[in-house]
Amino acid sequence: MHVVYNSDRYYVAEFPGHAGIELVDKTTGRGGFLEGAVEREFRAHLAHFAAEDPGEESVDEFLAHYDALLTTTVALH
Repeated sequence: MHVVYNSDRYYVAEFPGHAGIELVDKTTGRGGFLEGAVEREFRAHLAHFAAEDPGEESVDEFLAHYDALLTTTVALH
């Protein structure tokens, strides 16, 4: 597992050998695994953010757009 992003609100990780990204909203205790076209678009946006070096608030605001996809309750992480 490779942590891509970690803030007070969100956690983003990728798993070597698996095509997808895990996104967890720590405040709600919900998470989701992004795959396919959604995952590719998500990665492209993250790469754009990395090039700009934005603040945590800007990245968290972007991640909030994916909240509707976070449907799995996270018991332990």
